[in-house]
This record gives sequence, C-alpha cells and structure tokens, in this order.
Amino acid sequence: MQKFRLALAANVAVFLSGCASGPNYTTPHIWVPANFELSRALGSVAKTSASTIPPESAVRWWETLHDPELSALVQQAIVTNPDIGIALARVQEAREQEIAVAGVALPQGNADGAIAGGSGTDSVKGRIPPSIDAGVNTTGFREITRVIGFDAGWELDLFGKYRRELEAARYETEAAIEARNAVLIVVVADVARNYIELRGLQTRIKVAQENIAREQKTVDLVHTRFDRGLSNELDVTLAKRELATLQAQLPPLIAGVSDVEARIALLLGTYSGEVSGELDRPREIPRTPERLRPGQPVDLLRRRPDIRQAERQLASATALVGASIADLFPRVLLTAGVGAQAGQSAVSSIPKFGGGIWSAGPGAYWSLLDFGQLDALIDVQEFRAYELLMNYRKTVLAALGDVESAIDQYRAALQRLRKLEDALAESRRAENLARERYERGLTDFLNVLDAQREEYGLEDQVVIAKQSVVIQFVTVYKALGGGWELYESLPPIPKPQPAILATFRRLSQPGQTWLSVPPPPRP
Repeated sequence: MQKFRLALAANVAVFLSGCASGPNYTTPHIWVPANFELSRALGSVAKTSASTIPPESAVRWWETLHDPELSALVQQAIVTNPDIGIALARVQEAREQEIAVAGVALPQGNADGAIAGGSGTDSVKGRIPPSIDAGVNTTGFREITRVIGFDAGWELDLFGKYRRELEAARYETEAAIEARNAVLIVVVADVARNYIELRGLQTRIKVAQENIAREQKTVDLVHTRFDRGLSNELDVTLAKRELATLQAQLPPLIAGVSDVEARIALLLGTYSGEVSGELDRPREIPRTPERLRPGQPVDLLRRRPDIRQAERQLASATALVGASIADLFPRVLLTAGVGAQAGQSAVSSIPKFGGGIWSAGPGAYWSLLDFGQLDALIDVQEFRAYELLMNYRKTVLAALGDVESAIDQYRAALQRLRKLEDALAESRRAENLARERYERGLTDFLNVLDAQREEYGLEDQVVIAKQSVVIQFVTVYKALGGGWELYESLPPIPKPQPAILATFRRLSQPGQTWLSVPPPPRP
C-alpha cells in the first residue's frame, strides 16, 4: 500500500508539474588516488594487493580468521545488539516518514459538522471548513444552526515542491540505512576486537602460569643447592622474589578476562553470565591471512557506509533547495465541500431542513511581499547543501586516511611481532646457557635471574604482539567498510491505514506491544 501511495504521489507530481524547481541532483565527483599511499619505511612486511577485494574477504572478513566461535558471536551480535536495533528503528522511522511525506501530496478529506445558535443568520460560520461554509444558503432561513458534510482539498504540485520533499525523504531513508550499516560494521569490529583481546588475555594467563611453574622449579633448585652448601641465602631470596613477582601478574589478567566478557555480553545484548561459560574455555589467538587485499581507493566510495550516508544526506539537502525555491511560486489548491444544512425558518418557529449544499473550485496563493523571508530560506538550504558537500569530501578524505593508517599499523605490528619472536628465541638460548653455567658453578645466580626475567617479559610481549596483529587486521577491514552487504534486507513496516480505520485499530490494540522485548538467543 505504501509503495502504491509513494508511486502515485510521484507520478501525479511529475504529470502536473512537468519539471520541478531547483537543481536536479547528481553525485559530485570526488577525486581519489589510484592506489593507497602506504609507508615505504616498513618494507614488504605484509603482502598486500591493490586488486579489488574478493567477496569472501570483504563481506565476511571475520571468517578469514577461521575461528568458528568468533563467527558465531558476530552472527548473534548482528541479531541482538542494541545499537543495531536502535539504528534499525531509525530506518523504520525514516521509511514511515517517507510515506507521511507522500501523503501530504495526495488529496485530503474530512468529515465535518456543527451545531450552534446565536443572534446572526449563520451561527455555524467559523465552525465548519470554508469549502462547506461557502455552500451554505441562508435564503428562507432566519438562522442556520446545523451543518454536516464532507470537505476535500488537493494542492496541485505545479512547481514540484512535494516532489522535491518526497525526494528528500527518500534520500533520508537511504541515509538512515547507511547509518545502520555503519553501526553494524562497528559492532562486528568491536566483537572481533574484544574476542581477540579475550583470547590474548587467556594466552597471557597460560604463559604466566607456565612461567610460575618454571620459576617454582628454579626456587626448588636454589633451595637444594643451598641445602648442599652450593648456594647462598641471597640466591634463595632473589628466586622467591622473582616467583612472587610472576604470581602478582595473574590477578589483573584474570580480572581483565571478566571485564572483556562483560563488554562482549553488552555487544550481544545480554548479561556476562550468559556468555562466560562458553568464553571461559581458552582458545588460541586467531591467525591472520598471509595476504591483505585492501583494494583501491575508489572502492571505498561504493562500500563505506559513512561515505554513502554523507552522499545521501547531500542529495536530500539538494532536493530541499528545490522545495524551498518552489515556495516562491503560486500555490494552487482545489477544494470541494458537500453536505446538508438545517435551521430556523424565516416564516415560522419550526426547524427547517434546508437540503443539500455544495461548493467547488480552485484557489491560489502567492506571496509577493515578504521582505526577503522566502529568499533567505532558500539561501539557508543552499548553505546547508554546501555544508554537506564539504562534509562528503571530508568523509572521503578521512576514509582514505583511515585505511592507509590501518594498513601501516598492521604492517608495523607484523614487523614488531617478528622481531620480538627473534628476540625471544635468543633470550631462551641465553637463559639455557646461564642456567647450565650456574649449575656448573661457572656464573653467578644473578645472570640466571636476569636471563629468566628477560625471557618471561618477552614471552608476554610476543603474546601481546600477536594480539595486536589480529586487532590491527580487524581495524583494516573496519576502515575498508565491508561486512554489511549480506544484511541489507529490512523487516516490513506496518501498513498505514486511513485515519478512520487506524482509529479503530489503535483502540482495539491491547497495549504497547512494542515494549515487550524478547530475551536474546543464547550463544
């Protein structure tokens, strides 16, 4: 029904107006470079390709991490996340508003009636619409006291005002859809980032526990050597200090796991207790693909929702410029009224039924002297459109900067990880050499302690670096703007009804059923 009304309004407007006031919108050309400008200082750390991103990489980029639990969390968040729900409600609101705007361009009809008495000959005057009042006939009446009837009016869209407003409403709906897509991308990236942080914390806990166990063996070894007179009390004290230092690292990591689980639960629209059972089982940090395909800058104009939203907002503002220009021209309204009248007869005190009444005809209004008000309002809309043009250009520039920065950060994270892994390998070798020399009495225990401390620290840094690489991978794909393409379908909106039918339907509804929020599905 709503599509029919939209089509009818648009077709009638085009038929009657022939052309609409104001500029016809065309997407502005924004120049973008052929390729992303990436840092040369990092070298070829990460394999990148400027080819267009294949569908499996752009649409379901999180699945390239090959973690089924992450994919399941993402799918649940898309369904149950509150922010996505809010954005979807705004889309539905915009779709309904589009229908309301279209309804203004269609004929309007009302039922009217009045009963009154007074000292004049037309007591109902001012209590009924002008189109019905114009048909009232006082001939043979001392006073008209009752009138009932129907009136209708239709403002002809001769200069395209309603057509432009309908265009603007349609563009605003499309902008709301893009805003919802942008929220979806942010939510998916936040779920992935928090999930990776969780797995990183769990891996750090595992590494810390392994180091604590190894340090406990060192304490036992030093105690044994002390009992045999091969070591001193200082070595025992230093070993215990190192063990206590490692044990002190565990509580913040464990608390961090609970904090991340709470954030993931919020993203899923549920409580942490509903997801902690699944997430408490440790898993490895996902590995990123060997090749990163950022595509080309021009792809962002077609894919990033924030760019698409900015462009649609510019289109809406351009259409409203035309609507404001149309206010400069005459407004033509067709009105009609039909009904019946009754009152006091001029020759007797008996109430008299006066029969049917009617009136029909066109009317016109043209603002000729407004001291520049309408012209100023046009300037306001033009400045608003220019503002959104600059915002569109700024959004494109920021998007390219986001991608280039994210790719550079990803490549830097990969380079740092590889260097830390090299350092860890050398540190383990140094720790083994120091321990062997200590056990043979060839070196001091402080050398062993320093080698262990460096090794433990590097093991933790390597885990953090692995986590950072995957998080930067997520940041790259968040900047590229993919991931919303499979979720473009929208639920239906309520079918609007004429006021008389809507009145009875609203009265018959049991209550505000939209306030009933079902619990989210369990992960």
